[in-house]
Amino acid sequence: MERILWLDSLRGIASALVVIHHSKSSEPKSIVGFLTRSYWDEPAEENHRLIQLPPFRLLFNGPSMVALFMVISGYAVSLPLLRCREDIEESNSGFFRRLCSAATRRIFRIYLPSIAILFLSQFVYFCNAFQWKPADDWLGGLKPLTAPWAHIQYVLSRIVHLLDISNHQIDINFDHNRPDMRTINYQLWTMPVEFRGSCAVYLLILTFSFWRPQPRYLALAGVAMYWFYMGHWDLFAFVAGILLAERHVASESEPEGEVALSYACSPFESPKPIIKAWNKFRENIHLQQLPTLFSFMLGMYFLCMCGADRLAREYQWLSVVRSPEWDNAEMMPRCWRSVGAVLTIYAISKSALLQRPLTSWPLQYLGKISFPLYLVHPTVYLLLKWPVRDFLWWAVARTSYPGTIEASKHALPFRIAWIGTILVLGVVMVIASELWNRFVEIKCLGLARRFEKWVSF
Repeated sequence: MERILWLDSLRGIASALVVIHHSKSSEPKSIVGFLTRSYWDEPAEENHRLIQLPPFRLLFNGPSMVALFMVISGYAVSLPLLRCREDIEESNSGFFRRLCSAATRRIFRIYLPSIAILFLSQFVYFCNAFQWKPADDWLGGLKPLTAPWAHIQYVLSRIVHLLDISNHQIDINFDHNRPDMRTINYQLWTMPVEFRGSCAVYLLILTFSFWRPQPRYLALAGVAMYWFYMGHWDLFAFVAGILLAERHVASESEPEGEVALSYACSPFESPKPIIKAWNKFRENIHLQQLPTLFSFMLGMYFLCMCGADRLAREYQWLSVVRSPEWDNAEMMPRCWRSVGAVLTIYAISKSALLQRPLTSWPLQYLGKISFPLYLVHPTVYLLLKWPVRDFLWWAVARTSYPGTIEASKHALPFRIAWIGTILVLGVVMVIASELWNRFVEIKCLGLARRFEKWVSF
């Protein structure tokens, strides 16, 4: 079945922006904290940079990219199944077999590469190859070159924690008491969220597979709004992705060409002049694109929402529609970022103009390596960030790196060292992601197919 090229590219862009967002990890907040503050935040004297304005601040807004990932996943997971459901040549058994196949392989697709990067990163840490020194409460207090069995036990405990999709509030959605956040692969907290959302997608598609379209759309919209009300931003995003996929499949079944508007007039009468004039006016200024443009702009506005547990000043009006179930400060920003992701993807799906740049070869390649890039980038940062930064600083300033706070007082060498580090490591990450895709990702997919073949009849 035909892939949606722009959706792959959008996933790649989201992964790249998460990488950029994490580039400021381990840096003093007094130096890089402005990257997560709004231009209109207080105190005003700390907010006067272009990067703090939308849409530029999206560059360092990793939480919004997570919401985008969830909507994309709901869309991408649903689409082939919905196409199979609508294919009149497919029997019911064919649809169910495809659904079972997708659900069987999903856990391998998500967790096997994650387990591989957990073991690899811990091994690199055990060998004392990282230039990064964790705090005492990180990694269970383990030290390099000591107690190898304890390191293995630690990784196994992380795997057990990542497989648990039932703790859906504190343990998965939020930072409080999340042991998986104090580890090398802190990005893997999204894996149980991804798997739980995928399971919800399979269940809902199965439940509504033979409903008539209108009741099915209403039921899915109701489920999405319920989870939004309850603060389950991730499940809301996945179900919204199903709705976007339903719309896509419905548009594929429509006849080509524009659908003529019907008017309440006799077939023997000519349309009134005012209707003719209105149609001509619509054609000339493309009024039909205005809802798409509004959806895209509003979606970007929500995606630019900064702050992990509060609303910036330009978003505080949203407090009037706060759900009483949002009992955690992080719920509101995450829920509205998810709305932004839905609106943005909907607008792109409706606009050939927005899709065109997303079909370029570089972005398509970025989409191809998006999952490996998401997995390997923290390990690359912890392994090479400090040596590369120190070398670039020395190349410009001819002195040893004095520390981030002191280095920031020298604007030009600091910017060259900081931006240069991101660029150099970006190239390293692309190479590492390509190798990971060839030697790990493809092997995991092959193992999933072999397992499915073994257990199926």
